[in-house]
Amino acid sequence: MTGKKVKPLRHSPDGGYARGDETRQRIIAAALEVFGEQGFDAATTRQIAVRAGVNPPALPYYFENKEGLYLACAASLVSGNLPAFEPLLARIHQQVASATPEACIDLFCQLMEAVLDRIFGTPYALPQHLFNARIQLGQGPEGAFRLMRDQLGEKLHHAGAVLIARISAMPAESEQTQLRTLALFGQVATFHIMRRSVFDQLGWHEVDARRLATLKQMTREHCRTLMQSWAAPV
Repeated sequence: MTGKKVKPLRHSPDGGYARGDETRQRIIAAALEVFGEQGFDAATTRQIAVRAGVNPPALPYYFENKEGLYLACAASLVSGNLPAFEPLLARIHQQVASATPEACIDLFCQLMEAVLDRIFGTPYALPQHLFNARIQLGQGPEGAFRLMRDQLGEKLHHAGAVLIARISAMPAESEQTQLRTLALFGQVATFHIMRRSVFDQLGWHEVDARRLATLKQMTREHCRTLMQSWAAPV
């Protein structure tokens, strides 16, 4: 990973700093809201301090500066989402070398379903979605994008690419494999990035268990059809 590292707590949460980590998390939660609403450039540390209910000096105390706080927000999103994928990612990398095409397709579909579960199976948090959307639009420090890409996004993408590569007998790093991986992930990314448009088009206000199951079934059908068409001749 390039760029600045996320700053750890300056003091142990023991003794006089027993509430240190709680305060740090409260600042991060407030910063996600302010950065999501206003963007990195427009947001001020004073606004974030007021939203968090802390004195302004608390921000440099824990995070050094505004960029350090922005990176801490990105790291918080990674740490909140990565554990949901780690068991499946480990299984993919353990099995892909000997997996049959059908097994690769099933593993890829499981990966897509896991992404849908994170999008719709957890409470909707608008500040986190806005923060992530701004990063994807190229706003804010480059280090935040790289942190989220290297520690989460690239891990998901690489797992998908090696499964497609196994089926098609093409290198995972080839342009065609990369494009195919992006295209399949794009199916679920649409529901994340364009949530409001999707809901408006479908007349939905939420995604309940039935609708989530429908989305998973549709995604599995699309992935299976395409991946079967990419299978190398036996």
